[in-house]
Amino acid sequence: MASLNSPYAILAFPALFQPRSRFDGSTELVYQATLIFPPASQKSPAYKAMQDAVISQAKEGFGEQVKLNTLTNPFKDASEKTGVWNGFEPGHTYIKTWSKSKPGVVDARREEILLPEEVWAGQMVRANLSARHWTNSGKRGVTFFLNHIQVIRSDGPRIDGKASPQKAFDDGEVALEDADNMF
Repeated sequence: MASLNSPYAILAFPALFQPRSRFDGSTELVYQATLIFPPASQKSPAYKAMQDAVISQAKEGFGEQVKLNTLTNPFKDASEKTGVWNGFEPGHTYIKTWSKSKPGVVDARREEILLPEEVWAGQMVRANLSARHWTNSGKRGVTFFLNHIQVIRSDGPRIDGKASPQKAFDDGEVALEDADNMF
């Protein structure tokens, strides 16, 4: 299972420092992140490499003649979530990634990010992933395991509903003389 790097993606639902339940009703705690790929990222060689890894894992796990449309595909159409979750737009695709072990998190200069508050939904990221085939409860498919995340840019809009501190206090500049008269 070789690893590969994703193209640029928008980070959503990150649980990179503290594991959480993989899905409702599950007691298994995992580290996870959803990666949203805009159309430009879907045209990149890195995205094509991810698609090729899915095909390779499907054939490895289920035979050369496997029909891909009979498997659970990790690539989902983001328009299914438009209006439900911020950042999911028509024309975008997304994948859910996870890991039982804590992924490494670095910035654009590959320096480790240690504080969870420095990583949020809406940042531009790349991920180091490993594709793997699976069978569970009669279903079969391919998923991506999360190895590491690289935060590329943090200046885009947050999609977690939380305003930046700059936006939260954009109601006008505080006059210090007014503040002095308060006490």
